[in-house]
Amino acid sequence: MKLEEIANKCSLQKIVLCSDDEIETGYCGDLMSDVIANAASDSIWITIQAHKNCIAVALIKDIKAIVFANNVEIDNDLIEKAREEKINLLKSDKSSFHICGMLYNLLEGNSDKN
Repeated sequence: MKLEEIANKCSLQKIVLCSDDEIETGYCGDLMSDVIANAASDSIWITIQAHKNCIAVALIKDIKAIVFANNVEIDNDLIEKAREEKINLLKSDKSSFHICGMLYNLLEGNSDKN
């Protein structure tokens, strides 16, 4: 599913949308080493960790978008770094649990992948 469609269906606020990538899976985690070890490339990452190191992790793993949960504050340095590195940033006031549930239903809930 295209990122913009995911953003619209999940009511995610678009902070930086530089590409409408195809997203097939997601990962939820706040520990950077865990995300590096386990997130898939071309995925969407849900976290509450809103700092520039997130951009480095996304680049290492070829993660296409980061969703910040719980309405966390995103500073301008992070936004500028995301634009520079072409990493999509989205935001929600919903919890990571809620966002993951919506994404699961969109991406895998009605498929034969189960």
